This record gives sequence, structure tokens and C-alpha cells, in this order.
Amino acid sequence: MADPHDTSEAWRALGQRLADFRKAAGHTQHSLAPTVLAGRSTIANTEVGRQHPDRGFWERCDEVLNTDGALTAGYDQVVALQQHYRRARGTAAFTALLTSGADREAAEETVIVTAVVDGQERQVQVSRRALLQAVPGGMMASLIDGDPPAEAARVVDPAIVEHFAVLRSVLVESDNRVGAAAILPTARQQLGHIADYRRAARGGLRDAFLRTEAQWAEFAGWLSDDLGDRGTGDWWLAQALSMAQESGDTEFTAYVFARMAQRATDAADQDRVLGLARAAERAGSIRTQVRAFAAVQRAHGHTVEGDSAAFQAAIDDAQHLAADTGPNDAGLGSFCTAAYVWAQEGDGWLRLGRPRAAVQCFHQALDAWPESYRRERGRYLARTAAAHAAADEPQQAAAAALAALDLARITQSARIQRDVTTVGRQLSAFPTEPGVQRLYAALAASAMTA
Repeated sequence: MADPHDTSEAWRALGQRLADFRKAAGHTQHSLAPTVLAGRSTIANTEVGRQHPDRGFWERCDEVLNTDGALTAGYDQVVALQQHYRRARGTAAFTALLTSGADREAAEETVIVTAVVDGQERQVQVSRRALLQAVPGGMMASLIDGDPPAEAARVVDPAIVEHFAVLRSVLVESDNRVGAAAILPTARQQLGHIADYRRAARGGLRDAFLRTEAQWAEFAGWLSDDLGDRGTGDWWLAQALSMAQESGDTEFTAYVFARMAQRATDAADQDRVLGLARAAERAGSIRTQVRAFAAVQRAHGHTVEGDSAAFQAAIDDAQHLAADTGPNDAGLGSFCTAAYVWAQEGDGWLRLGRPRAAVQCFHQALDAWPESYRRERGRYLARTAAAHAAADEPQQAAAAALAALDLARITQSARIQRDVTTVGRQLSAFPTEPGVQRLYAALAASAMTA
């Protein structure tokens, strides 16, 4: 009979195989984790046999590492070994419980058990021997170990969907205050849990978990972007779009298309901005905030084409749609307030070569920006600095950049740090300005502590 030492060794051997495959594929624990919906600590603990993820984890590892199902097969073998040990132990324990100190006649004594018949509890009298023969050893072992039978494990509480929605809201607020570095590991871990529930659920409940998973995946992409990991951000956003479309969530599909357009503005494929924005609008969202967000991206698409009139018209559409969104509103796209649209208008004018118009828009946005949104405030302070620099206003540019750099340090935002560094290069023509010198010193200090 297998014993606990055998199963522990089997888990460790399987974990070592994972480590070998990971290294052969050129992955670190950090780089593998997001691709298999796990945290770095889960990978580390699994590789030494300390943690035993479910079958879905091993299937994802097989897919990412191209192992032709080797890890999933290994998982099945370890589980079979573990079940064999539990069955043997459970049967022995139950037999001893029923027959110890009794002869054949005692084994035929009857006991009263509670059964559910036609949805109602009934008391049923059976012999001990019949009970022993009727209950499979594996199920009895599970009952002794305190684990639910396999069928019971598939019962998922619908309230868990709301739990994950509330938790995501808490993490979004925390991200605004402390930054992505402190939040992303938790988001990855929770995505793994959501995926487990989604696989166990059926019907409409499965779709509800899939919609929830899509929202968390988009959030993980946003956090990855803020930490400067654009490749991982791409992957998470693609996952979010696929899940939203599979679950029939037209609202979130529209939102993710708009997010893709937003990201394309700063990427090499700027020609896609307008097309993605129009895809977001075609998705047919009924939320004015999501439609405003899509209109903002349409405006940015027109700046890529250099069309100032079309840009202004799209911004006007966005402002009209966002007019009823306040700082305390909740829900998808609730960030798309009048202040947000002003900030986006500033970005557009800066791209169109009108920095003074951009400065005016940025200041208007920052005056109305909630203090709790530290990271976003830092981003638009950096953009304000860029606009001042483009307008040949070095002192104002340096002051805004220093304020942004301070918020980059607090929130650990790679995006703000990158934008301020760009402003520093813009100000290279003004090396003797006192504010510019202070900015250079602060940038040097931040580089040393990075």
C-alpha cells in the first residue's frame, strides 16, 4: 500500500519536471506565472512539491511549455496514487470500525442512516455489512479525510461572483493609491481562483464567472502596462476580449476594444487606433461612460491622421456623453468624467502640435482631478510638463515634471517615470535653468534607487 511519503515524493518529482520544462523553454518563475494564471509563489511552491495546484494549472503549463501533455499525465498519476492510498486507508479504517470486537452475527446488526429520497430526508435501517459493501472505499476515505465527494465539489455558490466583483473594486482603489507593483501579484492569484470556479460552474453561472474573469484579466493587463511590461499587458487584454466575446458581454467587449485603441495610440500600430475605436462603438454599449471612452479613442485616431476638425468633433461627442458622470459614480467606464476628457483633449492637442492649447486642457483637468487618483494625477502632470516643454516654458515644465516624479515614486509607476524621463530629454536645451537642474538631479537619484 502507498503511504504519505510515496505521494509526497511523487509531488516533488512532478514539481521538478515542471522546473525542468520551464527552464528548457527559457522561462523564469516570474515570466511563467502570468501565462498560466498563477502567482510566482505558486510556481515556486509547486516546483518543490509544497503546493498541489489543480489539473487546470498543469494543462495550462503543458500548453505554454509545449510538453505534449506530459505534466497533466504526471498530475493524473500522482492523483491516482494519492487516491489509492486514501481508498486503502479508508477501507481499513471503516472495516475496523464496523467489525472490531464483534463476530459475524455482530456484523449483521442493523444501523440507522439518514438518506435523501425524492428530495426528503428519511431514516433507513440497513445492516452494517451492507453499508460497508455499498460505500466505495474512495468515497469513505474522502469522508474520513474531510474532503467532499467529487460531485459535491462541483457545487459553486453564485454569491462568489459578487465577492470577486467587490474584491476587484477594492484592488482598483488600492491601485490608485499605492500603485500596480503592490496589487498585481494578488490580481494574478485571484485570476487563478476565478478560473477554477469557472471550470466547475455550469450554464449561466459559468458565463457569469467568465465575465468576471474577463474584467480581472483586463485589470491585470492595465497593471502590467503600468509596470512597463507591455508584452504581458497585450496577453491579458487579448484574454479579456476573448472571454468577453465568449460570454456574450457586449458592454465589456466594447470597453476592451476601446482599451486596445488606447494602447495602440502609444504603439507602433497607430494606424489601428481609429479602427479599434470604431469597433468599440459598433459593439453597441448602452453605458454612456463606455461610449464616451470610445469617442475619446476615436478622437485620438483622428490626431494620428492629423485631422484637427474631426478630433475636436469627437472630443465634443465625448464631453457630451461624459457630462453626467461624476467622481463618485461607479461601474464600467466611470473614470471617463469631464476631467478625464479634458486630459485626453490635452494629449490630442499636444500630438497635433498645439502645446499651449494642451497646457490649458491639462490644467483644467488637474484642477478637477480627485486627489485619491494619485497615479493618474502623476501621469497628467507628466503630460503637462511635456506640453510646457514643447511650448518652450522650461521652468513650468520642470516644476510639473518634479511633481509627477514624486507621484511616480509613491505609486511605483514605470509609465510616469518613463514620461518624466522623456520630458528631461525635451529640456536638454535649457541645462542652466534652476528648475531643470533640480529635475536632472531628481531623475539621477531615482535611477540610482530603481
